[in-house]
Amino acid sequence: MKSKPLQPAVSAQGIAASKASSSLTGQTSIAAYGALGLALLHGIAGLSILIISSWFIAISAIAPLGFNYVIPAVVIRGLALLRIASGYTTMWLGHKDLLTRIAKARLAVFEQLAAKRLESKAWTVEALANHTEQLASAFIAWVSPLASVMLLMTGLLLTGYFINVPGYGFFIALAIVWLVISVVTAVYGLKAVASSAEAELEFRQQSATFFQASSLWHLKSKTVKGLFNAPSTQRVQDAQLKEQALVSIAMWLFQGGVFTLVALVVLTANTAAYFVPLALITPMVLLAAPDWASATFSSVVKFAKWRHSKAELEAMHTQPLPLLNAHKPSMSLSLTGFIAKERNLPAVNMQFAALGLNVIKGYSGCGKSSVLQAICGLLPFEGRRSIDNVATPQGMLEKWLYVEQQPIILAGTIKLNLDPAASGISEDAMHNVLARVGLQHLTTLAEWVGKGGRALSGGEGKRLALARALLAMPDVLLIDEPFEGLDYEAQQRVAEVINESAHSRLVIVATHVVPAALQPNTTFSLDEKGYQSKSHPSLHTQLNGTQLSYSQLSHNQPRYNQLSHTQIDHAHQNTVGEGGWQVTSPNCTTLTPSEQQQQALAELQHHERNTAFGFKPRRK
Repeated sequence: MKSKPLQPAVSAQGIAASKASSSLTGQTSIAAYGALGLALLHGIAGLSILIISSWFIAISAIAPLGFNYVIPAVVIRGLALLRIASGYTTMWLGHKDLLTRIAKARLAVFEQLAAKRLESKAWTVEALANHTEQLASAFIAWVSPLASVMLLMTGLLLTGYFINVPGYGFFIALAIVWLVISVVTAVYGLKAVASSAEAELEFRQQSATFFQASSLWHLKSKTVKGLFNAPSTQRVQDAQLKEQALVSIAMWLFQGGVFTLVALVVLTANTAAYFVPLALITPMVLLAAPDWASATFSSVVKFAKWRHSKAELEAMHTQPLPLLNAHKPSMSLSLTGFIAKERNLPAVNMQFAALGLNVIKGYSGCGKSSVLQAICGLLPFEGRRSIDNVATPQGMLEKWLYVEQQPIILAGTIKLNLDPAASGISEDAMHNVLARVGLQHLTTLAEWVGKGGRALSGGEGKRLALARALLAMPDVLLIDEPFEGLDYEAQQRVAEVINESAHSRLVIVATHVVPAALQPNTTFSLDEKGYQSKSHPSLHTQLNGTQLSYSQLSHNQPRYNQLSHTQIDHAHQNTVGEGGWQVTSPNCTTLTPSEQQQQALAELQHHERNTAFGFKPRRK
């Protein structure tokens, strides 16, 4: 049956993207309001303890014999317990709201990025990590602290006015000093945050360019210590130090203003004030002000970061990608004169069967990643991309999944990383795929990984990204350098998972490391300049059309013995390594057929082990 031309897809993802709101903050939850109320209660309890304790200390000095000391003591103890309980509950509700907001903010980002490509990979990290965290942590970082201090300051002024506290004017002076320093800090904080964000983005862009363009980046310059032309973090560090210095200066100024007011209280107090218990409240409140009001200054800087992140996420620089309603290949995928646009690399010609594993092998920088990204449509291409002999237009193919070389691990739970789109994947399926890729030690799906949580190694991040891709059930799976950074055992395990995945779909792997356990149908080789050499079927495919690794052969001797001597001999004669290194042919006329098969098996095992460890047989 003739295949139909591909048409733009009208998927649920595209509809969600078109309806995505420009605001990524979402609605305020009940947990957020509850956390705010408890934070206010926490502050009121602390300030009440301070006022009542001050009065209690003063009244105890002049109280008559019949004064009841029990009631004030009980009230102070009750307020202390209320402060402790409200503080812990505030943290619990606040962090619960934080996790919910992180998920919502990132889903909103994913919706905005549907069928689009970010212009800068460095900015991708910013969007998925720092910016979403700044939005999600708004209530904990600055809304709750600012609101609490503002309400406490207002309550202090009202309470002092109604109970007619001696020195009430100093409360007004305290509020003015706090407000002025907060406003000045906010103004300079906006500038400091903008400068810091610019420095971080520039550093990320320079780093991405440096590591992608320098295949020998690890070599040191002979004239300059350190890496040659490596980007420096000095500007980023300077900008972050300026942010910290701004907060410190604000706190010191506020504390200096408070001590000045306390000195004025003592100097201006008359003799009668020493016999009025309420008079002790004023200096005590002033002395304690830096403890409960200084949180404002770091909060206004965090507010500046939140404002910057919100603006960045609402104005993401993206390039639209046509989303094509692709189908799973039923016959083949072919590339003719194919190469990603604006890549100074030669074109390639490749043909892949509808099912099975294919490897694109070559040196770093030869264009393997560009080919994979162009196949699935993440990059525009030149040439012809045909599915079942039908040419496809430019665009991203739906359910064709690309697993990048350096996958992004979200700062969140393992479950969130495995199902970032909240598609309802079962926890049993998650545990199963984690065990398959060798991450069975990540047993708690609610465990936080990434920034602020459990740090994953590079190899663990690669395997987590592979597990995420397998759970997405793609029609075609394109994997970029899945074995880089893995030890030998992990490479073999990942190779077996990829082999199994290729039984039900087309899988294309770009790699310069080919483990012995990997069983590709066809291998395409690119040299250091990107030129394609002649493709050849795998040795496993040559053996009677079956994919057998040396481990399978050694554990399945009777099945291997069924292969004729001619087939084994033909396979060995075609086993040629790089640079013309060839395995010795098993044609030994002095041996019996059974002995010849045993020798062929031993040589095949020896060759594949050497290949796995990078050794080459002796030249014949």
